[in-house]
Amino acid sequence: MNITPNDLVAEQAVLGTMMVNFDSPRCQKAIRQLKADSFYSKQHQMIFSQIIELSKKNYPVDLITVSDSMEAKGTLSECGGLAYLAELSKNTPSMVNVIAYAGIVRDKAIERYTLQKLNDCSAMIYEKSNLSTSEKLSAIQSLFTQIDDYNKTGKTLGLKSLNTIADKWTATLEKRLDNSDSARGLSTGLKALDEKLAPKGLVRGSLFVAGARPKMGKTTFEINMARHCAMNEKLPVLIFSLEMQDEQMLENILAQESGVSSDIFYDGGLGADSEFARVMHHLKELSETDNIYIDDTPAITLSHIRSESRRMAKAKGQIGMIMVDYLTLMDKEKGDDQRNDLAYGVITKGLKALAKELNCVVVLLTQLNRNLESRGDKRPVPSDSRDTGQIEQDCDYWIGIYRDSVYNDQADKNLMEIIVALNRHGAGNFTVYAGIKNARIYDINQAEAYAQSNVEPARKERKYAKAS
Repeated sequence: MNITPNDLVAEQAVLGTMMVNFDSPRCQKAIRQLKADSFYSKQHQMIFSQIIELSKKNYPVDLITVSDSMEAKGTLSECGGLAYLAELSKNTPSMVNVIAYAGIVRDKAIERYTLQKLNDCSAMIYEKSNLSTSEKLSAIQSLFTQIDDYNKTGKTLGLKSLNTIADKWTATLEKRLDNSDSARGLSTGLKALDEKLAPKGLVRGSLFVAGARPKMGKTTFEINMARHCAMNEKLPVLIFSLEMQDEQMLENILAQESGVSSDIFYDGGLGADSEFARVMHHLKELSETDNIYIDDTPAITLSHIRSESRRMAKAKGQIGMIMVDYLTLMDKEKGDDQRNDLAYGVITKGLKALAKELNCVVVLLTQLNRNLESRGDKRPVPSDSRDTGQIEQDCDYWIGIYRDSVYNDQADKNLMEIIVALNRHGAGNFTVYAGIKNARIYDINQAEAYAQSNVEPARKERKYAKAS
């Protein structure tokens, strides 16, 4: 018969050491590997929980304090009484080896968790449901990701006690107050926008939606964020491009990184030697960094994005951003009879869930409906994307990208407006300005750009998020 993985002797050794030499560095290091459900025995789970509770209250931990506190709660007899606690303290093989004992306990817990998830995989295949085979495989892939996460961090999904969340938050807060880069949000690469989003930045686990009409520069905006994340944040970026081929995407990235026009790749070598040398230098840098990955699969599906993203997260350890360009070119994976807004809503909810799962920022580009062009002021608002699902409800950030020169020949052709209409993690309803030239975005003086923007004074303070 198959026996559920466990090692009761190792569990006893860990608990015995905790009651004899709790404050030792070795014991503290061992404790950090474990939590209550790492123990197979219910009795051992209760004893461990009581020891941790005493520690959090800054009470001493030993045989007497543990037994007294458990007796006061009425749980001592369930755990074998004082005699069993004394036996644990007396029969600990070697306190020097407590870290190794804790490792054994943790490994057995991982094996039990893995078996549970594998049983869930089998049940998912055998049980009749409305899920397609593709959806079942995607769910199974998610379960394997959970196994991998549990192996690395010991964390599980589902309901967690406030105490568990508080421990995690306290550790994050300590890192944040120490100015640790691992605890802060991501930056966009545009100084004016990053200053407005400070101090949180782009919060990990968020869905960032950028909407615009054609020729506004939304792909250029996306590429600027991608290269900044890869080169400055030093984090992997996954680009799913449904509009451009991978080589075109590379050319645009090189043009932005090197500051040259992508026209030199097509003008028969008429570009200056210094420009080509600069391009090749940056190509070498990008290649050595190995942080940008491009997938130009046409009519890509949400299942494909999830599968590839999870695979890369496992291979690289962490993902910074996932870029999807753009929503309405994706395959909705549903029957033709389903309404577009509902089908796209499934995609946006799935991308939001993926951002949380991989603790990254998902940047979703969307082309806005043409009805906005019938307005006098054609600057985009969130409701312009209403026919592509419940984007306003699902996203954490919604920005509109606008260039007045597309409609007005007298406007500055190099001026881009970035309208932050929604920010669930901070202030919204503001506009920042950037320069755009030769498929490259760059920082500009905000006061001068504000003066040049073709907006009537009475409409400068427009509340974009409330527009209909």
